Amino acid sequence: GTRKKLERSSGAVVQYVGHNAFFSGTREQRRRAKSYMKWLFEQLEGPVYVDGWQDRDDCTVVEVPCDCVGYITGARRATLGCMEEEWGVLMFFM
Repeated sequence: GTRKKLERSSGAVVQYVGHNAFFSGTREQRRRAKSYMKWLFEQLEGPVYVDGWQDRDDCTVVEVPCDCVGYITGARRATLGCMEEEWGVLMFFM
């Protein structure tokens, strides 16, 4: 689920206790896990934009032609989810 995605992409250990999330790892791993969790929640409200993505070493932007978005996403986000699982990353459209 989401916790495993956060762990795999950030390198941090993520545990939920009630309504609280706890992060364990290096400062950088914890920082990334918190950022990634924030993006996942923002994604529930609409498109996410990562300010300063150009200056981050953990973000890559790939331009996808409009007529390919459905193919890349897949039914119910299945294709995107498979790629996230395979590569240990979080992927979304900005």
